[in-house]
Amino acid sequence: MALSRSSVNLVFTLIVAALGSTAGVFIYLNSGAPDVRPKASENSGPPEKPAPAEAASKIAALQQMSAGAPENPEYPAQIANIYYDLGQYGKAAEYYQQSLGIHPRDPNVETDLATCLHYLGQDDKSLGILDNVLSYDPGFTQAKYNKGIVLIEGKKDVKGGISVWEDLLRSDPGYRQRAELEQRINQLKASLR
Repeated sequence: MALSRSSVNLVFTLIVAALGSTAGVFIYLNSGAPDVRPKASENSGPPEKPAPAEAASKIAALQQMSAGAPENPEYPAQIANIYYDLGQYGKAAEYYQQSLGIHPRDPNVETDLATCLHYLGQDDKSLGILDNVLSYDPGFTQAKYNKGIVLIEGKKDVKGGISVWEDLLRSDPGYRQRAELEQRINQLKASLR
């Protein structure tokens, strides 16, 4: 069965559109732009917020890409990152959970979800997720650091937080924020006296 010229043109157009979409996604994801989303482990406060118009545009583009590839956990995670940057932790948590529904046991996404829950005042849930991450990836320093934050700031368990951070420093001698964390531990210990 031969295809008509219009059918061939339609198939060609669909292929070109698919390739263009794939190229657009690749360019977007690999644009070389710096990650504007500071990790919760790098500071204990909420991150600086991006421009709302720019964020809305990125969210719309990512939602469209996600609709075209619903099996890709990266799109909901990136949408969550934008909501996180905007300080919309409830929306961010929804999208982190969506990403985890596609690809469970991603320590980065679970740790980010736990951070959102901490900011939402759900410290017990946050600690449960961080403990889960550390059960299957005991050396994941991001989760250890964030657990210390939740214990100290959320649960007011300074001794418990210090203990987690000291464990982090023992298990990762090359921790990139070592000096700052040691200084913070010493300050907290001094405040307990």
